[in-house]
Amino acid sequence: MPKTSAEPVTWGILGCARIAERAFVPAIREARNARLFGIAARDESRAGEWAEKYAFRKSYRDYGALLEDPEIDAVYVPLPNHLHAEWTIRAARAGKHVLCEKPLALNEGEVREMFRTSDGTGVLLMEAFMYRFHPQFERTMELLKNGEIGDIRSLRSAFTFIYSGDEANYRWDKAMGGGALYDVGCYPLNAARTVFGAEPISVSALARIHPRSGIDLGTSLLLEFQADKHALLDCAFDTQFQSSLEISGSDGRIALGRAFSAKDFDVEIQIFRGNDAERIPIPATNHYTRMVEHFGDAVRGIHPPRYGERDALGNARTTDAAFESIKTGRRVFR
Repeated sequence: MPKTSAEPVTWGILGCARIAERAFVPAIREARNARLFGIAARDESRAGEWAEKYAFRKSYRDYGALLEDPEIDAVYVPLPNHLHAEWTIRAARAGKHVLCEKPLALNEGEVREMFRTSDGTGVLLMEAFMYRFHPQFERTMELLKNGEIGDIRSLRSAFTFIYSGDEANYRWDKAMGGGALYDVGCYPLNAARTVFGAEPISVSALARIHPRSGIDLGTSLLLEFQADKHALLDCAFDTQFQSSLEISGSDGRIALGRAFSAKDFDVEIQIFRGNDAERIPIPATNHYTRMVEHFGDAVRGIHPPRYGERDALGNARTTDAAFESIKTGRRVFR
């Protein structure tokens, strides 16, 4: 029988990823409409350890066994980037709703196939851009909609950090979707498209390439939008931490100091108009929990997902254009 809107969504997780441990498991525990149920890993004993440590109801011998369990409503996919498309498609074919980590896939073609499958099986698919559920970003979008800084002219954003992880990690492997653009560049890129409410008409990109792995250690992008609007974006594994978003308009400027990494911090929205500065404090909020609750309500039919196929395709298409620009050294028109 179909479940009612009052019943919590039963979640399974594919893989014992660090992001699942640090962010997603706590979010499901906190969410008003979610139930932590199943964990699967390539190593069955590791899945068992997680089940005991984090009080999962079940552990599974592999990903496929989890997808076969009729008790699971939705799955979270935090696997290495090159596995997102495969396991999202498998989950959708198994009738599971899917919240998949960013980037949703490695190219636009994979994204299209993922949504073709989810639409065909009647399940929801959403890319896990948790920052969009934080009150600071929601309030920022309200301020822009209300014309608080006039007509938006340009945007600057950066998400960078020093990454010194083991070189066996997928972030160092080009074939597995490693590199800064896929890992953190997707956030400023998504924010620019969301703020302008449109797709860029051209993309220019330059990258610092790691000499051994071939991944981009850092990428800078210039996105051109209609009506002479521009976005300057930066992402990197070899630059000190930044997580900033600054939006400039005809009548003012809005700045966020922790645009994409605000979960454990009290933050503020800064609004500058001439010599005057206004600060809107936002208390620490778990945006992962808010994302889980939003997705769960969408699964139960309470409201549609905030964004979906069109947004994911736009991000993938722009990322594809950025890689093309890096390769050719030319501006790419979309």
